[in-house]
Amino acid sequence: MYRKILVPFDNSSQSLSAVQHALKLAKVSKATVTLFHVVQDIPLFLEERVKVRIGADRAMLFNELRIKAQAMLDQLKESLAGNDIKIDTAVAIGSPSREILKKTKIEGYDVIIMGSRGLGKIPGLIMGSVSNKVCSNASCPVIVIHIG
Repeated sequence: MYRKILVPFDNSSQSLSAVQHALKLAKVSKATVTLFHVVQDIPLFLEERVKVRIGADRAMLFNELRIKAQAMLDQLKESLAGNDIKIDTAVAIGSPSREILKKTKIEGYDVIIMGSRGLGKIPGLIMGSVSNKVCSNASCPVIVIHIG
């Protein structure tokens, strides 16, 4: 069935539900689960404004955000311990949908299980959502969890 499950995690209730679903699927298929957080990159045209406001350069800012994201994933992994499922964690910086798709393809994940943010019809059509972009371009099945 599945050997490797990727779970993009953004600390929302939908992504937490996706983690729970992934654990159930991993248990029956004896798969490894990877919890993956993407720190949203700052567009270059906003970078100068951010520097002025927070007084930090890009490298320092993203290093701090990466450390916080990894701590969040480590805490989640610790809370899930004891269920005989191998859980890995990873953090990337960039466009969430692009980084999810890249990781899936490069590392050969069998399925992506992710939460839906539920933007609604109009905002979803205009902006698109991470889950929509991943579903449209993934090289493997995508399960989108929506709680509402």
